[in-house]
Amino acid sequence: MKRLDAITVTPRARAIALAFGTAAAAIIAASPAAAADAHYPKVLQEMIEAGKLKVVKQFPTDKTGLTGYIVKHGGYQTVVYSEDGYLMLGPLYGPQGRNLSKRYAREHTPKPDIGRIIDALDADYLVRQGPEDAPALYVFADPNCIFCHKLYQRTDPLVKAGKLRIHWIMVSVLGRSSVGRAAAILSADDPAAALAQDEAQFDARTEQGGITPQQPSVRVADVLDHNRQAMFEVGGTGTPTVLFRDAHGHWQAREGMPPGGWLKHYARGASTP
Repeated sequence: MKRLDAITVTPRARAIALAFGTAAAAIIAASPAAAADAHYPKVLQEMIEAGKLKVVKQFPTDKTGLTGYIVKHGGYQTVVYSEDGYLMLGPLYGPQGRNLSKRYAREHTPKPDIGRIIDALDADYLVRQGPEDAPALYVFADPNCIFCHKLYQRTDPLVKAGKLRIHWIMVSVLGRSSVGRAAAILSADDPAAALAQDEAQFDARTEQGGITPQQPSVRVADVLDHNRQAMFEVGGTGTPTVLFRDAHGHWQAREGMPPGGWLKHYARGASTP
C-alpha cells in the first residue's frame, strides 16, 4: 500500500528494503568489518546506530538458533529474525505450515495505548458524522480506499438514523492523489460534506475518490503525517483501521472492514470484545 523505503546503513553494509506489511522476504548478510554487538547481529546493530531501526523487544523462536526481534521503523512495528549473521524479514512458517510470525507479533508486540493515541489526534481535523451521544468509532481512511468506500456506504444508514457516530481520520497511503484528496477534504469549509462528495462520486473501477485533489497546506501535510503514524501505532498496516470500545469500555483496534452484523451490534451499544 505504501512506497517501500530503502534503508541505507553504513558503507560496509548493504541497503535493505523493509517491505513492511507485505509477504516479501529479505535476507541481508552482515559485513565482516561491521562493529560487533553483544546482543544484536552486526547488520542490525549498524541499522540501530544509523538511527534507521529501533529494537522494541528480542525473543527466542521455536527454531533453535533463530532469534526474533520486534523492530520499529517509521512508526511501524514488525518482526525480523537473525541467524548466523543474517537478518531476515518476512513470514516464518513452522513445520506444520502455521504462520509463526503472526503469533510472535501477537505475543511480543507491546499493546498500544489507543486512548492516548486518540487524544493526541488533532480534533480540528477529524471528519465527524452522527450525534455525539451515539456509540463512536474512529476510522483511519484513505480517500482512494475501496474498502473505506464500502465501509462508508455500510455505516451511512446507521449514521443518518442517529445510531452511530464516526470520526474519520484521513490518511494518504494509496498513491499520490490520496494526499491531494485528503487535503481537499480536510481543508473544506464542511469536511463532512467534502467526504460525502468523495464517496458519492467514488469510481470503484479505478478505485479513485470523487473529490478533486488540491495541494495540502503545511498544516494539513503535518496532520496527514501524524495521522499515518498514529495508524501504525495502533497496529494498522492499511485502511480502513477501525478503533472501537469493547464490552469493558477499553479501546481496541481492528484492521479491515467490519462485517455489517458487527456494526449493527455496535450501534446498539452492545460493544463486542
